[in-house]
Amino acid sequence: MNDIENGQIEDEEVPLSSNEMKLLKRKKGNQYCFWFRYDEPLITIGPHWPFPLFLIIVLIFGTYYIGFIFYKSDMLFRIVQSCSGLFLILSFLITALKNQGINYKSSNTVFTENWCSICSMHKSKGTIHCKDCNICIRGYDHHCIWIGKCIGEGNQFAFNVFILAFLVFFVINYVLLLI
Repeated sequence: MNDIENGQIEDEEVPLSSNEMKLLKRKKGNQYCFWFRYDEPLITIGPHWPFPLFLIIVLIFGTYYIGFIFYKSDMLFRIVQSCSGLFLILSFLITALKNQGINYKSSNTVFTENWCSICSMHKSKGTIHCKDCNICIRGYDHHCIWIGKCIGEGNQFAFNVFILAFLVFFVINYVLLLI
């Protein structure tokens, strides 16, 4: 019988390789981070990623169905509807994939009330720890399950554009239904 089966060999701490370190860096809290620039991710996927995946499928097939199957009218209406649908889908993708403002670097403040004990870093003003994402978000607004992550400093403008695109898409399709 060998030493492993006898349980005589203890677990040793093995240093991580550079590839393993890169993989660990890709996950921050409950976020998966991709495409880094200046050590901050440009693209993040949140913990509720199935919801935006479902929503993008609904948006793509809904836009196709409304524009090309439901409307039997003029080609101009189909083009207008398709453009508004494409704008809606692109604004949603940008909102769902863009870094929402993950707090990566500690601020220079030394006050203990600005310390996040979970992330082990100082928080700048307006930074709040999200329990769902398990990270601190700069300019935290809210956690949106349909986007799959938080809305914060990094994707607030994209989220507002998405809401506007949704309203434009809804109004255009409602008006086209009345015609």
